[in-house]
Amino acid sequence: MPFLFAATLFVSASLLFMVQPMVGKMVLPLLGGSPAVWNACMVFFQALLLLGYLYAHKLSDIQSPRKQWMIHLLVLALPLGVFALAAVFSARHTPIAILESLAPTDERSPIVSVLLILTVAIGIPFFVISTTATLLQKWFVFTGHPSARDPYFLYSASNFGSLISLLGYPLLIEPRMTIAAQAWVFAGGFALLVGLIYFCGRSAANPIGVPPAPGQSGKNGVKPEANKETSVPATLADTTPPSLARKLKWILLAFVPSTLMLGVTFHMTTDIASVPLLWVGPLALYLITFIIAFGRVPDWFRMVIGNFAPVMILLLVFVLISGVDPGHGVKLILHMLTFFAAALMCHYELARDRPAPQYLTGFFLLMSLGGVLGGVFNALVAPLVFPHPYEYPIALIIACLMVPKLLEDKDAPPVTEKRRKIGLALDVAIPVVVGFAFYYLAKLPGKEWYGEACVSIAKTIHLSVQTVNVVMIYAVPVMLCFFFVDRPFRFALCVAAILGPLTIRESEQGLVHSERSFFGILKISESDYGSPLRNPRNKDFVFKHENGEDAGKEMIAMQVKMRQLHHGTTLHGTQYAYFPDELNADGSMKMGGKLRSRHVLDDFQIICPNITPWEMIATTATIQAYDIRQEPLTYYHQTGPVGAMFAELWRRKGGTDAKAHFAMVGLGTGSVSCYARPGQNLTYYEIDPAVKHIVADTNKYFTYVTDAQDRGAKLDLRMGDARLKLKEATDQKYSLLLVDAFSSDSIPVHLLTVEAVKLYLERMTDDGMLAMHISNRWLNLEPVVSRIAGELGLTARVWNDNSEGRRGKTASSWVVLARKPEHLGQLYSPVGDLIFNPPAELGKDDRMKVSMEYQLFQALAHEFDDLRETGVKKAKYIEMNELPADKVNAAWIAWAKERQEKTSDPAMKQRLAQYIDLMERHSPFVTFQEAMVRDHGHAFRRLETMAQVPAWTDDYADVMGVMTIPEVQRVRSFFGLPNPLKRHNTAE
Repeated sequence: MPFLFAATLFVSASLLFMVQPMVGKMVLPLLGGSPAVWNACMVFFQALLLLGYLYAHKLSDIQSPRKQWMIHLLVLALPLGVFALAAVFSARHTPIAILESLAPTDERSPIVSVLLILTVAIGIPFFVISTTATLLQKWFVFTGHPSARDPYFLYSASNFGSLISLLGYPLLIEPRMTIAAQAWVFAGGFALLVGLIYFCGRSAANPIGVPPAPGQSGKNGVKPEANKETSVPATLADTTPPSLARKLKWILLAFVPSTLMLGVTFHMTTDIASVPLLWVGPLALYLITFIIAFGRVPDWFRMVIGNFAPVMILLLVFVLISGVDPGHGVKLILHMLTFFAAALMCHYELARDRPAPQYLTGFFLLMSLGGVLGGVFNALVAPLVFPHPYEYPIALIIACLMVPKLLEDKDAPPVTEKRRKIGLALDVAIPVVVGFAFYYLAKLPGKEWYGEACVSIAKTIHLSVQTVNVVMIYAVPVMLCFFFVDRPFRFALCVAAILGPLTIRESEQGLVHSERSFFGILKISESDYGSPLRNPRNKDFVFKHENGEDAGKEMIAMQVKMRQLHHGTTLHGTQYAYFPDELNADGSMKMGGKLRSRHVLDDFQIICPNITPWEMIATTATIQAYDIRQEPLTYYHQTGPVGAMFAELWRRKGGTDAKAHFAMVGLGTGSVSCYARPGQNLTYYEIDPAVKHIVADTNKYFTYVTDAQDRGAKLDLRMGDARLKLKEATDQKYSLLLVDAFSSDSIPVHLLTVEAVKLYLERMTDDGMLAMHISNRWLNLEPVVSRIAGELGLTARVWNDNSEGRRGKTASSWVVLARKPEHLGQLYSPVGDLIFNPPAELGKDDRMKVSMEYQLFQALAHEFDDLRETGVKKAKYIEMNELPADKVNAAWIAWAKERQEKTSDPAMKQRLAQYIDLMERHSPFVTFQEAMVRDHGHAFRRLETMAQVPAWTDDYADVMGVMTIPEVQRVRSFFGLPNPLKRHNTAE
């Protein structure tokens, strides 16, 4: 019997955690991929879960388990009817109906639209499934089974099912099924759940006669003797109704892990690494803590977790305040492990304090309420109240407050009122002292005697001075806090005295401005950049001052201040800024304000010999008129892919497209405005009002947009999700459409599907170009775009621009697509068909692997089978590469010429001629990108296609399939899933 109930709860929890990502993917193209939408989805699911627990709590008030069973069977029939109606009348004829008529409009809030769409699509089924966890545990009490005296162990089975579904969805379900197929599997799973619940209800209605727990009735209301072989905790034997204080404690113990989970996820994805699906880790650990806490754990476990959790919290606090950087991997593990320990501590205290079975449904109702409050606090309240992510440190401090009192002496005499007041006073006074002591310690590095003491100690114990300083300033106060761990209130205030002020100070440090909205936190920072004056003939020789107060110092050719806009760990753009001494008191620029932002060699041009007066005037006027702040930087640099695309737009059709209408998805800092000419139309699509406020509504921080308008460009800014707004813009046609909308360091999936690209094409002129920014540290999006282009019959070229030598330029990867090759003009070069990508894994000293020589050899080895001979004879590819370095290139040229003479295929002759031309005209050590830029002004090449990577659609997208994280690929291999990103050695 326990197996039946455990299996039913397992299936129920699996369906709950399958439907959430599934329905989220269904509504994503309709609502957009903004965090506000995901927040609304989370609140919706948590609210329905709370309602499900409330229903189970009210249903349990009915004394007869048979009546409960019959009523619930009627409720279970409702989703089956909803599935049938949806399958018949919905557009896709699936059991889950997504009504496009409920999509956001100008009159309807997106949040309201989310709630309406989810309610219609999955509201009733999700509500019914959410009732299962508590209701079945209550029914198990009525069965009379010996284990029914403590039915909470079934909650572990429920959370185990949630965990399996959470990890299984991205690993097993998403890569193998379309959304429509997933909907039918979900409906079939629900039908199975109905059958299992039927048998569970029948067992509860027909108990075997053994009393389930103290105070509970067996069959026909008879109370037989308790089963003496089953031991239960004291809280289960106590049938006294829980007090208000105890109920509030349950809510708080559930609140802390919930808010801590969201806080640690936000912190890791914004301040450490924007890794896709990183949220899965904390959520999986959250479920594991429930499994452990509500399982059968020994009594000594409380002592272990009660000490381990505060130690981990203090270790994390030390890392946060000291600035010690152990590396991304170690920091992620530390945050995860600390969250796991704190959540397990709270959930174990919840499980330990669980009430008698007759109060089971109320217990879970309050526990669910605490979880909902945690989600609301992080998702809705914090973005409105806190300018910075203070909710994470606050959650850590509250977690300190929940540390159990492990050294309580039950035989000790009662605490007198006087001692209680003294203890309370010390609970406040000691943290104040700790705070002032830490403040004083932080000032010590400026003292001469302290520096000498650190040097002396470092020499004595053979450690670095920096290590001694960190230990003295940060480690000592943190370790001091642990002495008060037996007084949770005092302990929490001590941690707050150290962590709080430093968190606030560091949040403001180095920032020009910050702004927070539902879409994240925008930060504006500044940095100074000085370029030394070098000898043009010898770049290693730097000119230095020979006399004066600057004698011996490097001569500065150009000094600038750069202002950056960050959204989490994603850089949205950069612009030059003036130094304070270059501006007047009212913010206007001084007459000579631009001199420092001009290269010193510009002045030499003016005074160089053999220059006519008219040439001198023209040169001087040009230099004075040039505004360095109107130069596009980062991903939009003129020497990069975006600059090449605009150069093509300006020259094609004899220059008639130079002022053609173009559009940009994603405002950023407005860098693309630099390319807008007087009278030209530029349309921006932006979802975050905070970005518009910082970039377009004022020129206080960035002037790209206002400068373009001052030049006479016509800018139109449309707020909302790009797909929704482009769908509305039926009257717009763009000659160039750039898609550069980033969320968590990656373009949102719904902007990178077949349906999305079709929509882009509808908004482009017949010969228009579509540009997509696919830079990503964790995903290889190139084969995805390649398959989309192939499916739609488009011509595509990509430029992985990794040259960051120019000041202000950032590496980027852009794909440009068009309906026909001739629409790309000079961006479509036959040489771009010859070269393959370098291997995926490149180290610091692997420049040779991106050199043209290496890539050409790889390409030749890929095309010609006789280069890859195996067996007794050594492969020709290996044989030539083992020659002396100065003879390798000549050997390849000779081989290519010999092969060219032998082949009769005209196309192959032409390709070999191109290979020979490249090898003869360029040094073998230049990169392919450098050679292409020299010859054609760009490095656009054909895209890499991988057979195992399908085109993403609104119905199917395997994000983990293109993830470059090795651990993810190993997990996929374990489950027999393809690893398309694992490149094959073409020399084999």
